[in-house]
Amino acid sequence: MADASGGAWSDFDKWHLLFDELCNRSGDYDNAALASRYCSRLGRRGEAHFETAVRNLRNWRSGKHIPRQRNFMILSALLDVGRDPELSVRWNELYLRAREAEASADAGVVDDLPVAGEGTAGKAAPIAHAGIFRSFNARRAAAASAFFCLGVAAAELYRAEPWRWSYSLDKPPLIVLRPHVSLMVGESIVIHGERGDCGKPPPDWEYVLTRLPISRIGSFSDGGLVRRNSNFCKGETPARAVTFTAHRPGVEEFLVLGDIMRVTVAEPSS
Repeated sequence: MADASGGAWSDFDKWHLLFDELCNRSGDYDNAALASRYCSRLGRRGEAHFETAVRNLRNWRSGKHIPRQRNFMILSALLDVGRDPELSVRWNELYLRAREAEASADAGVVDDLPVAGEGTAGKAAPIAHAGIFRSFNARRAAAASAFFCLGVAAAELYRAEPWRWSYSLDKPPLIVLRPHVSLMVGESIVIHGERGDCGKPPPDWEYVLTRLPISRIGSFSDGGLVRRNSNFCKGETPARAVTFTAHRPGVEEFLVLGDIMRVTVAEPSS
């Protein structure tokens, strides 16, 4: 399939070149807007986090570093790569190739946003006065503590009574785990579900996405709210469904949320 400019996604032979092209097409020329959306997905609001995200994006677009899988999946969602099956396949292939090349070269991967007291890529710039350094770290620690408290409060609110009303009014469908799946190119099927605490709401899709593998023959998407049986919970519990969509023929085994899955994809019958 040709891309929007009349070329082919197969024309790109490096992941960072394809990433840079997609950023330019989305209007993210200077990284600022994309860095802001990236931080929002991670729940990071600090200026240091934003600056680190801008630096990481610059490094990823230049090919200096390759993002870890968690951040790769977030970028995939931000750039809506899944809208085009052939783009998604090429995107995943080039990323896997880049990661393998980096691993064989024993190169460091620096792409995580820092937490309080944690360094960033490369050597930190020297600080002239130790008192300023301690004051800066104290402010960052206080901010981290405040965000933690807010997060705890938000979690408790999210797990309160309104959630129980929503589930009691409209019971989600019950799914089963599918360790062996066969489907045609273009077909989709729910293969798993990520639960939260027993009887509590499941995590949002952005979190589930970071726990999923990279597939060469398809992609994963949000299947919505469902129910699944859990041995740990001794019965049914709410979950977020994981849908697999087949993009190309092949057989693949991967680890999905702690379970080994085997997927076989065939060409549509004529």
